[in-house]
Amino acid sequence: MLTPGHDAKDEQDEPELWRLVERRTVYEGRFVQLYQDVLEGPAAPEFYEHVRVADGVRVVALDAEDRVVLVEDQFYLQGRRMLHLPGGGTETGEDPALAAARELAEETGWRAASWQSLGAIHPLPTSSVARTHLFLAAGLTPGPLHRDAAEQLMTVRQVPLAEAVALVGSGVITEAGSVTALLLAAQTAAERRPPG
Repeated sequence: MLTPGHDAKDEQDEPELWRLVERRTVYEGRFVQLYQDVLEGPAAPEFYEHVRVADGVRVVALDAEDRVVLVEDQFYLQGRRMLHLPGGGTETGEDPALAAARELAEETGWRAASWQSLGAIHPLPTSSVARTHLFLAAGLTPGPLHRDAAEQLMTVRQVPLAEAVALVGSGVITEAGSVTALLLAAQTAAERRPPG
């Protein structure tokens, strides 16, 4: 049986990993740092460029009718508004579960009584070590919004979980954390459903 990060080969057959010789800071901004690494090892490139950003979170928040809370907001680089799950970046040293609760409340006003981790993904493993932590939240109660200035045009809608999964299949929802979290939440819901 395969375990995460391993294939069927013996560990002694695994190729030697690249080693860091030198790291150069190319750019350091408020949210993003760009590095150029000098590496050594089998087939290592001369330089390897990568970015450092904070880990992210995405939340599948289900109400009492099993409707998912979605948000729609402007994504500058894509040049359009996109429908996705509530979420955002973690603060330095912040527990991802606390970040998820904070982001859900800030963006949607909803607070959740119960939380379950759905795992984490590496959305851009060749460009960044950042992970997106995925959560399932339930027992929702309303509260005030606390959106950032850049989120003032964000809108909230609720759709049945099956409809949200269909929006993934039709290409309406394409943000990596949202896609993965919705599919995992649907799988979790199916596993909990009594047979018959």
